[in-house]
Amino acid sequence: MRADQPTPPSSASTRAAWLLFAPPFAVLILRFWLNTLAESWPPAQPLTAVAVLGDGKLAPDDGVGALLWQASLPALLTLALVAVLALILFATVRAWGWPRVRPWALAFWLAACALAAAALALNHINRAALQPLPDVTATVVQARPQPSTERGPGGALTVLTLPDAPQTPRRVLLEGADWRALPPGAPLRLQRASGRFWGEYATGSNAPRAAPDQSAPPVAP
Repeated sequence: MRADQPTPPSSASTRAAWLLFAPPFAVLILRFWLNTLAESWPPAQPLTAVAVLGDGKLAPDDGVGALLWQASLPALLTLALVAVLALILFATVRAWGWPRVRPWALAFWLAACALAAAALALNHINRAALQPLPDVTATVVQARPQPSTERGPGGALTVLTLPDAPQTPRRVLLEGADWRALPPGAPLRLQRASGRFWGEYATGSNAPRAAPDQSAPPVAP
């Protein structure tokens, strides 16, 4: 072999590359496939417990800020966890060297991808087997517009309380609803269902539908 010819990659390097990139790619394919299957299901949005400061008696801007903070908290915690794991990996590589750490790092990577795939499948099964619950009259705490995106439908992102748990406000997206018709204190008839293993979902409501020009808040001049 000539000295200027590139050295072919070893079988170990090829195997490591497959183990590094193939598992997350498989998870993405699984997510896309499950989302495609779910497109044919009836609408259902999760009822998520939230903490509304001041019993919902916030100024509009403060209320929206609180909702945005609570909605972004899982993503922030995920980023913090990734940063901590990266620091642990850096420290262990410095202490023991990459050859000793590599088998454990690959095993952890494969386990994390397998757990992600299992979580996607379990969430799909939970959402696929909804069990109807009795209708309930909820009370609106606050509502704001939610524009539609490629990732999900638009409507009114609403915080409300249920009569069986008034001390625990819930956040839910009412698909296609007019947020302007949901002032604080307004009653809202809600159809619900429980997941196969956990959680509750809103499957419908009597919220007025939004006109095409009401899908977003008015723009200040």
